Amino acid sequence: MIILGDIAAANKDLTKSIRNVLQENQSIFNGKTLIYNQEGLIAHTFRGQENTPILYSSSALLKAIKQNRKSVVATLANNHTLDLPEFFESTLVEFQKNNIKYVGAGKTRSEAMRPACFTEGGRQVFVFNFCWDFLLYHQKNPQKNIHVAEISEDSIIRKVERVKEEQPNSSVIVYFHWSIDLETLPYPMYREFSKALIDTGVDVVVGCHSHCVQGGEKYRDGYIVYGLGNFFIPWHIYAGGELTFPDFSKVTLALEWDLSRRKAVCHWFEYEEEDHSLKLLESDTFEHSLRLKEYSPYENMSHEDYVTFFKENRRKKFLIPIYVDYRKQWQNKYLTFLLKLRARIARMLAKVNLIEWQH
Repeated sequence: MIILGDIAAANKDLTKSIRNVLQENQSIFNGKTLIYNQEGLIAHTFRGQENTPILYSSSALLKAIKQNRKSVVATLANNHTLDLPEFFESTLVEFQKNNIKYVGAGKTRSEAMRPACFTEGGRQVFVFNFCWDFLLYHQKNPQKNIHVAEISEDSIIRKVERVKEEQPNSSVIVYFHWSIDLETLPYPMYREFSKALIDTGVDVVVGCHSHCVQGGEKYRDGYIVYGLGNFFIPWHIYAGGELTFPDFSKVTLALEWDLSRRKAVCHWFEYEEEDHSLKLLESDTFEHSLRLKEYSPYENMSHEDYVTFFKENRRKKFLIPIYVDYRKQWQNKYLTFLLKLRARIARMLAKVNLIEWQH
């Protein structure tokens, strides 16, 4: 199976870029299960003149993604699912038309928290999907009967334990929407929580939303990628054409996981701004990928050493707290409260064009 990061394509022309990369790399994508983050709902009207990053996709995207795939799972636990809530029902209809499973949002909280399930190599695979509550700072969750699944560490561990008790031979993937925009390193608490999930029985932990690759680690028999990066969010399309990213956001990681062999392969792609295309850079095993090692300077660091490393090397520092321990829930809630204040101010400044929308 292949796991991709954020995808949004506002019209049929942009969808061609995704269809082309899938067709040009058939040996990677054809006949396999594909899991990706659906960044925003399927909308039938063009909202490109909005002065805020409202993300959505054409229904043509689903046809391109589903073609020649064994099965597809779209993750919806992200901050853009609530951008255009009026399209939630019709999005679910489009998923059903294209035989695409979804996870991470629903009409009730219970439905939003429920994993997607499919069969791979004779084994059941469960996919959980959750969003960091901070990322919903400017939206109400739930709204209009749409619930987005939020990260609750204790609850997630209990859900995984229940699955492994009831289905001991099953495999579990946990897909997170977390981190700060354009931060190149994972929070220290992400490393600890990801490892705790592997200890609980999870096979693969992946994350997105940072819009850049954050590296990954092999831990025991599990694989962790903290940030896959954008697989495809075109520049100069959303937020009235103002949405852009730094050049380092052009590289993205497609993670291939072979369940039967329990091995992972890294497929590296790069976004071309001029024509919104994607080109394959290289492919290598997870353990031997030199590019992955460059993105993961923290590999094999102790938690204490990484906290020090993160403080010195993180990219986003101004008024942004450091989350160290996922178990310190009340402390983390307070830090998130402060972070929401900062984010609301930044959003207001971007709306009046005093700072750029870099998402």
